[in-house]
Amino acid sequence: MLVNYLIQSPNKAVNNLSKQMDLQSELKRQHHMAFKYRLKRFAVTKVGISSAFLAGAVVQASSTKSGLIKKYAWLARLLA
Repeated sequence: MLVNYLIQSPNKAVNNLSKQMDLQSELKRQHHMAFKYRLKRFAVTKVGISSAFLAGAVVQASSTKSGLIKKYAWLARLLA
C-alpha cells in the first residue's frame, strides 16, 4: 500500500502528463507543417501574385505625393 501511494500513483500522473505533452507537441508540429504548406500554395497562386502586386501598389501610393493616388490608396489597402 505504501509503495502504491509513493511510487505507482505519481508515476501514473507523470506518464499521463508526458502523453499530453507529446500530443501537444505533435499537434503543434502538424499545425506548423500545414501552415507552411498553405503558405507555399498561396504564394504560387494567382491570388498570391495579385496580393503581392496590390501590396506593392499600396507602398508606391503611400510614398508618392499625388493626390489622386492617395485618394484611392485606402481601396488598394482594402484589396491587399
